[in-house]
Amino acid sequence: MDWFNLIINVIAIFIGLGVYLIIMHTKWGREHEQYQFAIMLAAVLAACLVGGILRVAVQGLVA
Repeated sequence: MDWFNLIINVIAIFIGLGVYLIIMHTKWGREHEQYQFAIMLAAVLAACLVGGILRVAVQGLVA
C-alpha cells in the first residue's frame, strides 16, 4: 500500500473541510449561504490543489 499518498489524501481532506468550515463561520459565509454548494466545491478544489502540491513535494523529498 502506498502510505505516503494515503496520508496526503487524508491531510488534503481535512484541509478542505477546514477551509469550508472557516468560510462558512465568517460573516461573509453566513450572508452567502445560498452559495453553499459553490463554496463547498471551491473548498474541495483547494484541497485537491494542496494535495497535489504535497504529493509533488513529498515525492521530491523521498526520491
